[in-house]
Amino acid sequence: MSISFVICFLYLHLSALEQTHYYAYDAVQDEYGVIAPWYTGLNGQWDYRVRIAGETLKRYPWAGKDKACTIAPEYVFNGTWSLSADGTISVPNLSDWDNGDLGQRSAYLLSGWVDYYRYTGDPSAIAHISILADFLLDYCVTSEDHSWPKFLISVPVKGKPYGHANAEGFIQLDIVAEVGIGLLHAYQLVGNERWLEAVKHWADLLAEKRSRNLGTPLWGRYANPEQVLWSDHMTGGIAFILTFFDELIKMGYTGQHNAVVEARDAGQTWLRDVLLPKWTVDDTWGRNYWDWEDPVQAENVTEFVVRYLISNPDVFPNWKNDARNILSLFLNRTSVCPNSRGDVYSGAWAYPESSGCCGRSLWYGPMELAPLWAEYGVKVNSPWATEVARRQAILTTYDCHENGIVEDNIDGGQIVAGGWFKIAHPMALKHVLNMMAWMPEICGANRENHILRTDSVVTYVEYGVGRVYYKTFNSLADNIDVLRLAFTPKSVGANGVALDRCEQLSQNGFTIKTLSNGDCIVQIRHDGCDEILIEGDDVQQIIPLKELNYSGDWQVSENMLMSSSQSAEVSCSFTGNQLRVIGKVTPDGGLADVYLDDVLQRVTIDCWTPNETREQQVLYYRNGLSQGQHTLRIVVKGIGNPLSKGASIYLQGIVYSSAEGSAGYGSGGGPTETQRMIFGYTSRQDYVDSQGNRWKPATEFVARLGTGMNIVRQAWITERTRFTILNTADPELYRYGVQAQEFWTNVTVAPGIYYVKLKFAETRNLPPEQRAVTIYINGIEKVKNMDISATAGGHNKAVDIIVNDIQPKNGIVEIRLKNEHQGLAILQALEVGQGNGGDGAQPIALIQ
Repeated sequence: MSISFVICFLYLHLSALEQTHYYAYDAVQDEYGVIAPWYTGLNGQWDYRVRIAGETLKRYPWAGKDKACTIAPEYVFNGTWSLSADGTISVPNLSDWDNGDLGQRSAYLLSGWVDYYRYTGDPSAIAHISILADFLLDYCVTSEDHSWPKFLISVPVKGKPYGHANAEGFIQLDIVAEVGIGLLHAYQLVGNERWLEAVKHWADLLAEKRSRNLGTPLWGRYANPEQVLWSDHMTGGIAFILTFFDELIKMGYTGQHNAVVEARDAGQTWLRDVLLPKWTVDDTWGRNYWDWEDPVQAENVTEFVVRYLISNPDVFPNWKNDARNILSLFLNRTSVCPNSRGDVYSGAWAYPESSGCCGRSLWYGPMELAPLWAEYGVKVNSPWATEVARRQAILTTYDCHENGIVEDNIDGGQIVAGGWFKIAHPMALKHVLNMMAWMPEICGANRENHILRTDSVVTYVEYGVGRVYYKTFNSLADNIDVLRLAFTPKSVGANGVALDRCEQLSQNGFTIKTLSNGDCIVQIRHDGCDEILIEGDDVQQIIPLKELNYSGDWQVSENMLMSSSQSAEVSCSFTGNQLRVIGKVTPDGGLADVYLDDVLQRVTIDCWTPNETREQQVLYYRNGLSQGQHTLRIVVKGIGNPLSKGASIYLQGIVYSSAEGSAGYGSGGGPTETQRMIFGYTSRQDYVDSQGNRWKPATEFVARLGTGMNIVRQAWITERTRFTILNTADPELYRYGVQAQEFWTNVTVAPGIYYVKLKFAETRNLPPEQRAVTIYINGIEKVKNMDISATAGGHNKAVDIIVNDIQPKNGIVEIRLKNEHQGLAILQALEVGQGNGGDGAQPIALIQ
């Protein structure tokens, strides 16, 4: 019979978690109790986060030759920082050991800056990239007589900070590859051939020095294992190297005698045939963090492996299952720690970087992996994955203040972000832009124009009024770019040829999806073409130069204002909610202060670039303003940054917009299809039951086993029972399981009415009280002290308990099982679906 009746109305403190405050802000929930954005500016919470990250990087203090080997912003040399309430950045002394984050920090910076230029059109990205890239190659590589010559010292834990990296530091190969990816993309943006030659050389060395012995890993973790404090063992970190190789191969570089391609192919085989079959082994997806052995699944390895599977479906035919399993297993693994308490909060998963770190810092793991959930959801058309992504994307961006302070403790305050700068902003810049790329309707800025995703690096972009023009590095087959625009294009051209509007991008052309606020998502396919022009009637407006107010010494032409005179000013007023200052950058560019509504802004205009002059670039932007009249004043400082050859400011226009309207943030979404999972099931293939239904491995559950505990080893029943399971047409559903004193499953769902079907078979030889199960759903006790064997009519017999009329709480259905006698609760399989689940067995309670 069905148990739709409520045995107990008491909501336990152990039910779905809600807090009144998350990270830096008080909680906001939608009408379904699911996390909603704290930020109310028109541009949206994600664009806000990108702006703060970019501005914090741009206003970083510089180190001079009196302190460093070269002139550069302090973050180039030093990954530690401190930030005062007024936004003043200070940089503590750096130990040799803490210098070890150089490689990971550089990788985040290079990749983040490349994407930032595409998104904003702000050429300061090019200047910062150039400084960092040259520093790495001038001061952070081995000597020519080293066994790995001219190779990046990726983890220089033996120093020297602000100087030449010591080659006796760790040379960690997967981190070298990660930096190589960023440096290659930097070359594609800037065109510095020296950077290209360096990454080709690194790839050649990796290909040359791989192991050719059958049955052994292709690479150890280090080029110099004799200097390292732990084992030289690489597992899933191979995905960094394979991604690095692929990026070069796409450019046409295959290595000496095709060695890079051969190494890539061998690495793919190792990943497919050796690592993937061990997907539930803890360190298969670990051993990447530079400061410990890291023999547990880590979020950065998870990111690279999952993305590599998604990007190479022909090589990994089981990619849909493998990517889903590895990505969701991370939720299960990282939630074991009682100190971290990774779980679902207001409907959104929040979790640490691994099962052994880092307290209540439940922020940067979801920030890194939410884009992967979104990408996976897009590629397989999964409402479940995209909804899991959406909620994580909202909650993880509750972190940042206008002054640049980042609170990564989910309860408020700082744990990691207060000391490690790379996590506070470079990492956020990279991953939030990636979120926006895969969730443009939800995360894209309202009533603005942005390129959100391209298959090739954007090398040049102009965001004009009614005109977006950009170039890409190359134009391989199936290139599809994604833009969110505040206007509907009248024309889209590629290399001067008009493209046709299409329903499907099976050939060159473009599609338009109109959003509720007047914005549209534009997708463009442009095989063989690397210059794109989109034109239409824009909501933006431009203030002509002749209408600006200026004082002091300015050179005025039809399309340019130029001055290097200290205190020369330009001012104007506008009515709207956003603005952009457009201008030119050159090697002699200088600095200017910006005042908005008479308030000095923290970030300055910098017209400097180290190489080619670029015009019609975004020198400064500010959005999310209150709708109304605002004033802008630009004051020339009369100086340049320490590397500039001059002090000139070049202005070409002020663009603003008063357009309003939000397209929403996806509230009320989620999966409505029936979700089925088998606990303890480690097969990479979903089980298909006698009715044709697919059952996946159960990974979205929590058991607080202890810090660093291996949940698969400790709680999953992975060994297939040899007993015959009676009373079912599908005994396979009852042969595995999970057991722990207490565990709970968080099933992400859309609004609706659901049933829950729990599948049991008692296969254990334990005293009755040690195997009794109490069941709570959304915090309400439904079954107390059930004797599974008695309910089923004996051991090794299947029995299903069905609970109907379940409404989600905070957007999830939480099923919690507990043994209240210090024993072990157990569950074999679970089904959650909309509607009525029918009748199940009448639970029989333990006889006291």
